[in-house]
Formats: sequence, C-alpha cells, structure tokens
Amino acid sequence: MLPPPTPETGSDQPWDSRPRGFFPSTAMDGALVILVFLLMMLGAALVMSARLALKLPYQLFTRQILSTSIALVVMLGVSRIDYHFWVRKRIILWFSGLAGLLLLMVPHVGIVLNGARRWIHLGFMTLQPSELARVILVILMGALLARERADHQVPEGKPMRVRPSKALGFGLLMLPYLAIILHEPDFGSDLFIVIVMGGMLFLSGVSFRQLGLLMAALMAAATLFLLHHDYALERFHNFSRTHTPASLLGTQLGQSLVAIGSGGLWGQGLGHDWIGGGVLPEPGTDFIFALVGEELGFFWSVAVVVVFVGIFYLGMRAAARSPDFEGRILAQGLTISVVLEALMNLGVVTGLFPTKGIPLPFMSFGGSSLLANAWGIGIILSVSRFQARQEGQDLDGPSQE
Repeated sequence: MLPPPTPETGSDQPWDSRPRGFFPSTAMDGALVILVFLLMMLGAALVMSARLALKLPYQLFTRQILSTSIALVVMLGVSRIDYHFWVRKRIILWFSGLAGLLLLMVPHVGIVLNGARRWIHLGFMTLQPSELARVILVILMGALLARERADHQVPEGKPMRVRPSKALGFGLLMLPYLAIILHEPDFGSDLFIVIVMGGMLFLSGVSFRQLGLLMAALMAAATLFLLHHDYALERFHNFSRTHTPASLLGTQLGQSLVAIGSGGLWGQGLGHDWIGGGVLPEPGTDFIFALVGEELGFFWSVAVVVVFVGIFYLGMRAAARSPDFEGRILAQGLTISVVLEALMNLGVVTGLFPTKGIPLPFMSFGGSSLLANAWGIGIILSVSRFQARQEGQDLDGPSQE
C-alpha cells in the first residue's frame, strides 16, 4: 500500500491540490472492476462468434484474449499507483504521446488501412496512438484546471476563470496532437477529444462566458475544416440520405439495423452471425453491438447499455468522493471519455450518428482501445482508493494533524 502523503513525501508542485492527511484505503471500487470485466468477457466471446461464419473462430479470439489480459494487468496495476503521479509526469507523457503520433509518418512503421494512417507497427502488435493521446490530454487538462483553481483559490461551487495565457499554453500543447490526428485523417477523433475537454471545463466550473468563447472558436475552426475537406462533408451528406429504405439496403448501417432487429427479445444464439459474412466486413470491431442485438437479443442489448450507465455512475461517484479537486476532475474526465466513446459507437450502430470508425469500449476487437480505456479506468480506481482520515474532515484544506 502506498504511504500516506506528507509534507516530505507529497508532490513537489506547490499548486498540488492534494490535501495532507489523506491515505489510500486497502480496497478499490470492486463494482467498477466487475462491470469492466464483464464487458471484456462478453466482447471476447462475440469476437469469436463473429468469425464462426468464416470458419476461423480462433483467428482473432486469441489476440483479443491476449489484449484483454494485458488490459486487465494495466488496469489493476495503475489502480495501485497514486493518481497524482500521472500529473507530475505530464510533460513526459506529452512527449511520449507526440512521439507515438509522429511515428505514424515514418515509412514502414505507420500503417495505412482503408486510406487512413492511424496505426503503428511494433512487430508483435499494432498500436493506435490517438487512443492513448486521449488519456494523456485528459491528464494535461486536469493538471491545468487544478493549478488554476489553486492559484485563484476558488471556493467550492463558484465559477472559475482560466487565465488566457494558460489557456493558450494548453492549446499549443493540444494543437500538434489534433493536427496529426486530423492528418491521418480522423476528424471524428479530434471532435471526440474536443468534446471531452469541453466537458472537463464545464464540470470544473469554468465560467459560461469562457465556455461560450471556446465553443464559438471551435465552431469556426470546424466550419473551416469542413469547407476544405470534401470527404467530411460527403460523410454528412451520405448520412442524411441513408434513412430511407432504398438507401439503407446494402449498407453497413442497413445491415446493422437488420441484425439488431432480427434478434428479437432473446436473440438467435451465439454463433448465428447472419451478418458475419455479409456487408459488415468486421462485425467484431466497430459494429459489435449489432451482434449483441442479433445473437443475444433485446434484453442483453439493454443490459450492455445499463452496464455503461453503471460505469458512468461509479466513475462519477469516485470523483465525488475524491479527497481533492485533482482526483475529482481526473475521474470525471476519464469517465466522460469512456462513456462518450460508448455513446458515439451506439449512436453509429443504431443510425443516430454518421458512420465513424469508433470502437465500443472493452468489447470491440483491438488492443489500443482496450489498453487506453484500461489505463483510464485504472486511474479512476486509484482515485476511488483515497479517502479522508476522519469523517467530516475539510476536503479542500490541509489536514490539521
């Protein structure tokens, strides 16, 4: 167990919001671990089921089991690390994330699939740097907001103002990440990251005036991008045309909706995989929720949604119980990141959002998403391990012990 933070062992940052006299308990949030584990196991089973129609059930299943095992080790390992550690190492993390994104540009290292350069080849595995970049930016944003709150000594419940110089500095740190991801091209991931950052600003209590200025700037930037990138406009145009029976026929979305509807209440059973060899090229990846509806039925589909609602609740509960603002905003940002990714995936699979290659957390095939989300959940679990020594102790001020 980690030693309790003291003036001697505490952070070297003068603005560190961690109160003295707090200690990690011996137990983390077991309910959150169980929910994540259930999603991982269900995802592995569906990945194998998705390949049965192609007579290759173990081709991806073994890789998914290996990725799941690594993710579990990462999640539980990170949960034992003081969450303040990641904020103290934020500069190293930023350079590491940037290096991973730059590797995409190296010939024979960056891999091009379906016209996008999003993966780097590491010999024994592939890695999508943008997944890890999302977690790194959440940590950087958490550090910025914790510092601003401490410097301004903002009372609990009062709006906070981020100094323009600090906001500009963070923007300069985020800009190369967003630029490289946009160059892949991957407009959707950039939009996803920006929404998570905006959510953290809102939850931290940043004034509505500053949030309004930020939204106006982002809308202007997004409009300029769309006007100069035909592929993004074409995707929105196609989305507007796909909600007619004639247009849906033979499309990924059409097959997805047919699969979800064909499962009925209890599903066709694992291995049925009507869409496995059809229009959806890899139903075990982005459209794995369609398999849930087809093979396991309506009740299991609802159960998956309920599990993500549970993850949201437990993540926000860990944030509310955090002994300091830093833990609270990290847990909130990482919870938003996981649940928003799930919401976007479910929206794509059910036709609410335009088609975008975004995985369903902990279930879709792919090691990068599993690893990034396991890292994020591990930090939330670390936050859940901290508590005050005494009931009713002031959580915003230093201990009097």
